[in-house]
Amino acid sequence: MQRAGFLQTLPLIKDIQEFQPGSTIWCLRHLPDCIKICDMEKKYITEGICLNGGRSRVCFNPAEKFLFYMHNNRESISIPLDYRNISVENHTITFGKEKRARVVEHLFSTLYGLNIFNIRIDLYGDELPFFDGSSRDFVRLLRDFPGQKDTAVFKIRKNIIVQDNDSFILFEPEDAQLFIDMELNHPYIGIQKIFLAITTENYIKEISPARTFVFTDESDPRIKKLPPYGIGITPEKIYSSEPLRFPDEPVRHKVLDLLGDLYVFRKKLCGRIKAKNISHKLNLEFVRQIASIAE
Repeated sequence: MQRAGFLQTLPLIKDIQEFQPGSTIWCLRHLPDCIKICDMEKKYITEGICLNGGRSRVCFNPAEKFLFYMHNNRESISIPLDYRNISVENHTITFGKEKRARVVEHLFSTLYGLNIFNIRIDLYGDELPFFDGSSRDFVRLLRDFPGQKDTAVFKIRKNIIVQDNDSFILFEPEDAQLFIDMELNHPYIGIQKIFLAITTENYIKEISPARTFVFTDESDPRIKKLPPYGIGITPEKIYSSEPLRFPDEPVRHKVLDLLGDLYVFRKKLCGRIKAKNISHKLNLEFVRQIASIAE
């Protein structure tokens, strides 16, 4: 997420609402038994403010495969993990078709980084908590998540490239593990580059703290409201609630978003990805390309 359109989804502080009785209280009264246990222990459950101005709660439990349930407006639905169920909305990722869970990319990035593919997720609401715009809160919650880790990887034996003007993703075969070579080039920040192997340790330390950012200008009326949700970058100033966590924090967040989009492929990749100025739209086109090889 990097464009000013993203700011339009940000609530003003005074607009932030508590849980609405029509949905959340009903959800809390109708939790499945396993979720009640999780809620009681408060070990793998979290809640927080969403970009839409409300709040949502998420609970995680071990499972034999990926399961995602959304509980909202007196109904519960299951959404299968499939790249065909993913779309881009306001520079964020939406999961599902007729009924959709919004802003899932930071959670999915966490699951990829921590190698968690067998999990039950229960979302109470229609949007994931956004926290500070990074995936650090999800990592803190799930880094010791029980259950069997999926060690299988999918190996692609040929180069793949997707591109849009000066943006591109190039995949090259590699037998060892996944490496990402990422570049972000913008007049407000110059050129930022990062190269790293995608391991759990690297994800936790080097990627998960990196926050969402937007390029905008001083005339944007919400620029000063952005810092709780990430970083605002203008030609004159960087708006942040704290010092940058890395000098190259924006390009690291690009890696975070890419891993979240790769998660919908349902398999870990082995190879080397070179990428520049990527977007969720380009990431999902890349996922479609690798999925066509797997099918």
